[in-house]
Amino acid sequence: MTSQRISIADLQIGMYVSALDLPWYRSPFLRHSFLVERDSQIDKLIRAGVRSVTIDLVRGLAPDSRDDEAAPSAPAALPSPTPMVKQLKPLAQLTDEYRQAKLAKQQLTQAVQSVFTTISKTGTVNTQQAAEAVQEITIVTRTLTHASLFMALSQNQPGESMLSQHALTTCTLSLVLGQAFQFNPLELQELATAALLHDVGLLQIKPTIRHRIHSGSGLSQAEKSEFETHPNRGVRTLQRQGGFDGPILHLIANHHVYLDDSGYPQEARGEFTSDRTRILMVVDRYDELLTGFGGTTPLTSHQTFQRLYQEVQKGTLDERIVSTFITLIGIYPIHSQVRLNTQEVAVVTELNQTQLHQPIITITHRPGGKEYPDPFVINLAEQVDADEPRSIETIIRLNN
Repeated sequence: MTSQRISIADLQIGMYVSALDLPWYRSPFLRHSFLVERDSQIDKLIRAGVRSVTIDLVRGLAPDSRDDEAAPSAPAALPSPTPMVKQLKPLAQLTDEYRQAKLAKQQLTQAVQSVFTTISKTGTVNTQQAAEAVQEITIVTRTLTHASLFMALSQNQPGESMLSQHALTTCTLSLVLGQAFQFNPLELQELATAALLHDVGLLQIKPTIRHRIHSGSGLSQAEKSEFETHPNRGVRTLQRQGGFDGPILHLIANHHVYLDDSGYPQEARGEFTSDRTRILMVVDRYDELLTGFGGTTPLTSHQTFQRLYQEVQKGTLDERIVSTFITLIGIYPIHSQVRLNTQEVAVVTELNQTQLHQPIITITHRPGGKEYPDPFVINLAEQVDADEPRSIETIIRLNN
């Protein structure tokens, strides 16, 4: 026997967890197989409601390998979290934050569209325009809440250029993640510039191929091969005109070089990519899945994160970066309007970082659609005495 199911109370440092009794989206860890190295890992499992785990007896300690006299006691029950209702923002404040984010998005959209309009007309990037756009986006990411900004970016309007909107979203989310990883200002500026211009090579692909991709039409093998040249085409364009440092060009060249070498260009190796390249990979892939950019069928945020998780399991994307991204945005992002299992409608108002599938919500509508006179707050992770615990059934739309 190489594995054994044990109670969470018997889990200790040195054991290797190979499976949990929770689905992936309810787990506080992106992977369900890991070596227990800290008490905090066990604490997170307890908070998430894990009751039993399967341990690998070859890769870690077995239950009978510990010294009973020196064995640590089972982790003490954690105190109930401090009620969060007092710290929650009222819906009116969330609505105002979202309004500000939408206004900011309009301004940023104009700045980014100007960059791409110049490229389309002249075949070159106006470096000053690009630098100013990056500066504006950087200021916004440091001024507005990530939740409101993310939500505003998720609402593309008819007539908006898919390429410039994809560039804006990828640039913004790259900065958000880069700030979370505490990159220095130069590293952030290079990452943001590369994210803004990462698909500039698409403008050199035949318009018919671009149209077929964005409309979801299939490509022939020859068309697919031409499409996959866009990273190198973009790099060559920027090299010819000058003004872009090597790290920026490297990021652009490798943003489709996945860790399992399933991406392109084929001569590159995913294992040698940097954290910044891997961030660009993740946010680029996220926006493709969420919006359908590149011809995929658009997914909900929950489905998108599930797909990213599956790609982590396949070895395509970086686990640490995807995990941080999910933690920042949430499986059910703040401002999302959701339908509950009770058929009530609610707005997600706060995340529970250790239980992302159970955020704090404000319930606004009764089953059937009639508004509650007084919307009320429920922490989905704290319903111990509820006869019918509420849970999220689906996202209705990504705004409030």
